[in-house]
Amino acid sequence: MLKRHQITPKTIILDVLRLTRSGYCQAAKLIAVGELFDFKASTMRVALTRLLTAGKIEADGSSGYRMGSNTDLLSDYIEQWKLGDLRRKEWQKDDWLMVLLPSNPDRATRSSSQSTLQFFGFRKAQNKVWIRPNNLLPALSELRALYQLVGLEPEALVFKASDIPGPEQFIWESTLWNTQELQTLYEQQLSQLTTSKARLDKLKVKDALRESFMIGGETISLLVKDPLLPDEMFCTPKREQLRHAMCDYDVCGQKIWAQFMGESAVINVS
Repeated sequence: MLKRHQITPKTIILDVLRLTRSGYCQAAKLIAVGELFDFKASTMRVALTRLLTAGKIEADGSSGYRMGSNTDLLSDYIEQWKLGDLRRKEWQKDDWLMVLLPSNPDRATRSSSQSTLQFFGFRKAQNKVWIRPNNLLPALSELRALYQLVGLEPEALVFKASDIPGPEQFIWESTLWNTQELQTLYEQQLSQLTTSKARLDKLKVKDALRESFMIGGETISLLVKDPLLPDEMFCTPKREQLRHAMCDYDVCGQKIWAQFMGESAVINVS
């Protein structure tokens, strides 16, 4: 089950700063966005402090913030939702990407690893082994670095495997990924996106900004967390329809954000 995109002070700050990666965004603007979602200024400041301490954002000394340099790899991955199926390569049916988790970690470490693997489309096969089709374009070294950046324990083994018994592969393909749920989510989100786009220009700027942030964020989250299964396992035109619709919606939303953010931030319209 894919988790819905949650709006918190932390996600608001990070999502806004991803839009302004080429420059700093003033704290006052970040706080103003948070207030649109009923988060108090004090709550937003606490979130800013925690993100700064964690190294996920950087300050310029004059109340301006931007994404931390060590988060560029993840930010680049998130932005690749715009590429759709171009993130995949042709899949050989016996080619799998596997992760073997070490024994006896603490609970928080193991929870972080499992959440990370779920996020990147892995599913638990048996015991401590997680798998996904090896059909993603980045090199294994790049994927390993990305997984560890997000939360995979460093001792985990990430490797490619092809010597897998046929019956085992069939079980994996047919049971580990809920493709019907994916299809339903695409259809529901496409409908919601289309309805919202039709009314954005009729709303006041703050209302339009709030709606575009919520619905756009939900859609991008769905596209980013999509397991990108190969066509041999699941093929639907709905994902590409949703991606194209989100690209159009993104242009509309970015214009609204530019009105609200003003000259304090450079919006990365793409």
